[in-house]
Amino acid sequence: MNDPLRVAVVGLRGMGMAHARSFAALPEFRVVAGCDLEPARTAEFASSFPGAATYADYARMLAAEKPGVVVVATNTVSHARLTMEAVMAGARGVMCEKPMAVGLGDAKAMVAACRERGTALIVNHQRRTQPVYTTMRKLAESGAIGKVELVRGSCAGDILSDGTHTVDSIRHLAGDAGVKWVVGQVVRDRPDPAAPRGMGYDASGGWRYGHPIETGAFALIEFATGLRAELHTGSLQIKGRQYQDVEVFGSAGRLWRAGDQAGDVVLIQDGKAGGFRSCPLMDPPDPGFVYRQFARMILDGTGHPLNGGSALADHEVVTAVYESARLRARIDLPLAQDRYPLELMI
Repeated sequence: MNDPLRVAVVGLRGMGMAHARSFAALPEFRVVAGCDLEPARTAEFASSFPGAATYADYARMLAAEKPGVVVVATNTVSHARLTMEAVMAGARGVMCEKPMAVGLGDAKAMVAACRERGTALIVNHQRRTQPVYTTMRKLAESGAIGKVELVRGSCAGDILSDGTHTVDSIRHLAGDAGVKWVVGQVVRDRPDPAAPRGMGYDASGGWRYGHPIETGAFALIEFATGLRAELHTGSLQIKGRQYQDVEVFGSAGRLWRAGDQAGDVVLIQDGKAGGFRSCPLMDPPDPGFVYRQFARMILDGTGHPLNGGSALADHEVVTAVYESARLRARIDLPLAQDRYPLELMI
């Protein structure tokens, strides 16, 4: 590669800035532009990346900068539209924050457009690349806890915003096997009609990131391999557990990552006396892996663990949980419902 890939970021709060810094740290990329509707955010971006241009108009940025890579880190409700616009503008790669869309139909359209145009698409379900999760998968596959029988994930927040991470972790620990069916239920407290609709991180008026959300959810998932998984979110998360708590149950033991606050610790319980003990991680930390691998994906078609097809599989499971609650039925995959079932229920 003679020239670094030109990176433009839309959405300069939180993850947008974090991604910009990660791209800027690698020689494969050069951050050239940032876009946001808030002047304070564009000002911070300009001071952090001298020489990069700033915009309040996304279409204008795409036309003027012609970025090779676009990072979409805006509210969820805009992910699909902004991704499609980047693809149509000729971007060679799009990195989209999770979840990739609201409705499953939009997620399918994103993947289809990227495949048609030859645009590399990744969605930031980064947990599966972290040493704690790669170690858990290797231990499970090695038979360290016998035959894996159940994976259980629990987290705060709504399924679409937070549970999408949990679903991806569950699929990763299940060997990315296909999902056979989903049974789910959701509960939603009646929102305050006077509260504004939440457009960002904080929930308000029964909405978050520009879309309606539930208060709590539960699901049972069966994979094509026969393995089952449980998902607990929001007000129905397992009591006393922390954010993104994941367990793997086997015929001869158990693996446990006790949430994000546990850090880089995998616990194992097997035939040895003494209950849970810590396992050494099998892979070293590599903060730049997701981004370097993205460059390879764009330049030579190398695969990526966060590819759009994997994210679409996550999104189908998430949508199936809502659809099961809406229809009061077991939902067999593939799923035909392209809309956001919670919105239909409301």
